[in-house]
Amino acid sequence: MNRLLTPSEHLMWLLGCDRAINVSLCARIRGAFSVERLVEALGWVQRRHPLLSKRILIDRQQQPCLVSQGVPPIPIQVIKRLGEEHWSQEISAQLLHPFSWSEEPLARVVLLHSPDVSDLLLTYHHIGDGLSGAYLMRDIWCEITEPGSYRERLPEIPSIDRLLPPVYGEGEKNTVDFDWGVKVDQTIQLDEAYHERIHLLHWYFSPLETNRLVARCRQEQTTVHGALCAAFLLSLYHETSSSKEIVLKCLSPFNLRNYLTIPVGENFGEYIARVVTSHSLNQQTQFWDLARQVKHQINLAVMEKKIYQGSSKAKSFLSTKPNKITTRQYAKNITSSDIAITNLGRLDIPVHQGGLELEKLYFTVTGFRHQPIIVAIATTAGKMCVTFRYQESLIPSGSAQKINTGAMEKLRSELAHAPQLSF
Repeated sequence: MNRLLTPSEHLMWLLGCDRAINVSLCARIRGAFSVERLVEALGWVQRRHPLLSKRILIDRQQQPCLVSQGVPPIPIQVIKRLGEEHWSQEISAQLLHPFSWSEEPLARVVLLHSPDVSDLLLTYHHIGDGLSGAYLMRDIWCEITEPGSYRERLPEIPSIDRLLPPVYGEGEKNTVDFDWGVKVDQTIQLDEAYHERIHLLHWYFSPLETNRLVARCRQEQTTVHGALCAAFLLSLYHETSSSKEIVLKCLSPFNLRNYLTIPVGENFGEYIARVVTSHSLNQQTQFWDLARQVKHQINLAVMEKKIYQGSSKAKSFLSTKPNKITTRQYAKNITSSDIAITNLGRLDIPVHQGGLELEKLYFTVTGFRHQPIIVAIATTAGKMCVTFRYQESLIPSGSAQKINTGAMEKLRSELAHAPQLSF
């Protein structure tokens, strides 16, 4: 099935034409497996997920559309693994490497290979969300370790703008009109010359630590996501060295898969809303009060149905036929925050299979030019893996490292009071 990009997909594609907007995951695999087995797994996964058998072409009306003709296999590059930090260096490069979207599928793989341990890197265009990547990585892993375990092709489903509740359908009066000719921030320039680099810091909680964090969050009547946001917001506040009250904003991608008119299941696509919460912090701000506040504001966005507005806003904006500067301004407007925290939650992926071990699973995103910090979290077999991605052009490395370490230490200090809880 060939179709036009949805407004949300079109917007991400347009932003990706300006600068790569990618998602990357890294699976640390212990044990030996052949490259041939991985190639076979990628072939099946590409057939299983319809969007991976598409490329993007411009039609006669100059609109981007997904087509299934002439799509080559998912490309794979095999590199000799050079050590424990090789994966983070390679992902930093993959995040900024654009896709040739008219000639190749919207995903690629890099294998950092060695006889005993390998890092499998999956990168794809951000017209797929983080959870899509988790499903893809699980399918690849299972096809490597137990071929045939996920031999079911997923159906092609309608575009997300047709799956939103009717109140936000086409022609609804809630569609927002934007006058971008008036609102453009003149400080946003086409400054392509500066050297841009993405840095990654990473750490993880053991299953015991993750278990205790879950228990403490339940005790405090909040979510793990709320606690993660509170830890990084407080650490960011302390790094400002301010004695005054300041307002910090946190962007949380929200999973829409269970809020659409039909189930989309494990299909690859972008099924998220971007919820921005706002918090006044001072020296008396309490950790768990802040965590509950994050949870409350996200729940409020759901109750007020703000999570459904992204597609109509994107459609209205695209009708203005934006240029690069107005597109950057739009991205800045919808994601304006001091920090973004995206949490995939607990993933149902077997970690010991076929004589191999899936030791860790990290993920991260390119993000937009104006976003200094993005924290991404994925949990497999109770092990919570955290990446802290930052742009040195927006935040010094020393400050970024202090914020990351401060948040990690704050979370660990709260675990001392956690009751025991088993999954």
